[in-house]
Amino acid sequence: MLLPSRRSRLAMAAVFMLTAAGCGGGAPTGDIDKIQVTITPFEVIVTNTAGRALFEVKVEIMPVGPATHFTTNVPRMENGERRNLSHTLFTDRDGVPFSPRNVKVSGVMVTAKDMDGKELKVEVPWKQ
Repeated sequence: MLLPSRRSRLAMAAVFMLTAAGCGGGAPTGDIDKIQVTITPFEVIVTNTAGRALFEVKVEIMPVGPATHFTTNVPRMENGERRNLSHTLFTDRDGVPFSPRNVKVSGVMVTAKDMDGKELKVEVPWKQ
C-alpha cells in the first residue's frame, strides 16, 4: 500500500503528464503527405509534395478566438515547388497586414485543389 505522500506525488505526476501532453499544440493534420507546411519566425513555407500541380492554394493564419483570419493566395503550385510566404503577405479582410506582435495565433491552415478538383487541407499548430 502506498503512503499518502507517495499517492499524492503519483497523482500530481499523472496530472502533470496529462497536462503536458494536452498542451503540446498537437501535430499537423490533414493531407500532410501532399502539402508540407513549415512555420518560421518570419515566414510560412509551403511545399507541394502531391506529385502533381495544385490550384487555388489558400494559406490562412488562424488567430485564437473569433478574430478574422489572415490570408494569402497562390494561384498555382507545381509539383515540388516551395513558396516562402513572408508574414507581411498575409492580410485580413480589411487589408490590414499580419503582425505576430498584435495577434495571438493558434495555427496555419492551407487549402488547395489538385488537378482532379479534389480538395486538400492541412492544419499546422503555431509553435513559437
